[in-house]
Amino acid sequence: MLQAWQAGRGDGELARRIITISVFALACAAIGLAAPSFLTLSNLRAIELSSSVLLVASVGATFVILMGSIDLSVGAVASFCGMLVARMAPDLGVWSIPIGCLVGLSCGLINGLIYVHLRIPSILVTLATATTLSGAVLFISDGRSLTVSDAAVIEIAQGTWLRVIPNGVLISLVVYLAAVLVGARTRFGRMTLALGSDEQTATLVGVKVNTIKIQAFALSGGLGGLAGALLAARLGSATATMGGFMTLDTITAVVVGGTAITGGFGNVRLTILGVLFATTLSNGLNTLALAPHLQAIIQGIVILLAVLLNTKRVSAEDVR
Repeated sequence: MLQAWQAGRGDGELARRIITISVFALACAAIGLAAPSFLTLSNLRAIELSSSVLLVASVGATFVILMGSIDLSVGAVASFCGMLVARMAPDLGVWSIPIGCLVGLSCGLINGLIYVHLRIPSILVTLATATTLSGAVLFISDGRSLTVSDAAVIEIAQGTWLRVIPNGVLISLVVYLAAVLVGARTRFGRMTLALGSDEQTATLVGVKVNTIKIQAFALSGGLGGLAGALLAARLGSATATMGGFMTLDTITAVVVGGTAITGGFGNVRLTILGVLFATTLSNGLNTLALAPHLQAIIQGIVILLAVLLNTKRVSAEDVR
C-alpha cells in the first residue's frame, strides 16, 4: 500500500511538472504572438535577470509556506535592505551586501520570535513588519532614489565571473541548489514539511517546533535581504518601493511551483518553475502594456487557480 501511495505521489508530481511547463510554454507563445518584442533576446535576458532576484526571495518564502505560515514582509525587507546597501556602499563597498543580508535575517528573526512567543498569526506579524519597514525605508532615503556608487557592488550583480552567466544569476542558482539540499537532506527541511502536515504530532514526537518556525522566518528574511541587495546592485540604484513586487510574486511562484498554501505539501525544488512562470507572466503583461490594475487582477486569478489545483491535488492524495 505504501509503495502504491508513493508511486501515485510520484506520478502526481510528474503530472504537475508537465502541466506547469505546458502552461508556461503556451503562455510564452500567446504573449509572443501578441507582442513580438517579448521573444527577443534582450527581453529574454531581462526575464533571466529578474528571475534570479525573485528566485532568491522565493526559496526562503517556500520554507515558511511549507510549514503552514506566510511571510508578507519579503518585499519590504528587500526594499529596506537594498536601500541600506545603496547608502552603505560608498563607505563599505562589497561588505554592504552581507550587512544587508544580516539586517534582513534580523527582520525575519523578529518576525519568528513575535509569531512564536506572542502567538500572533504570521500574516499579521509580517504585515506589521512590512508596514514598519516601508516607513523606515522612506525615512532613510528621504523619499528619493539612491545611486549605488561602488563599482565592486555593481559587479556582484552585473558582472560575469564565468563570462557567460551573469553573476546575479550564478548567485541565485547557488542559493537555489543549497536550498534544495537543505529541504531534502536536513532535519530542518524535513521538519518544516512535518509542521505543515501535522504540527501537533510533530510536537508529540519531540520536534522543537518553535525553533523550526523561528529558523524558517529568519531564513526568509535573510534571503529577502540578499534579493534586495542583488536588485539594487543590478539596477544601480535603490528606491523605497523597488521590492514591492516581490510579496505577491513570491507567493505566486511558490504556489504555482506546487507548494500548498496551507502547508504540508510541496518542495523547494519546483519553486524555480513557479519563479519562471511568475516572472514571465509579469514581464509579458508589461510587454502587452496592460494597465497595472489589470495586471494585478490577472496575477490574483493565477494565484487563485494554483491554490484550487493544489487543494484538489492534496485532497486526492490524502484519499490514496
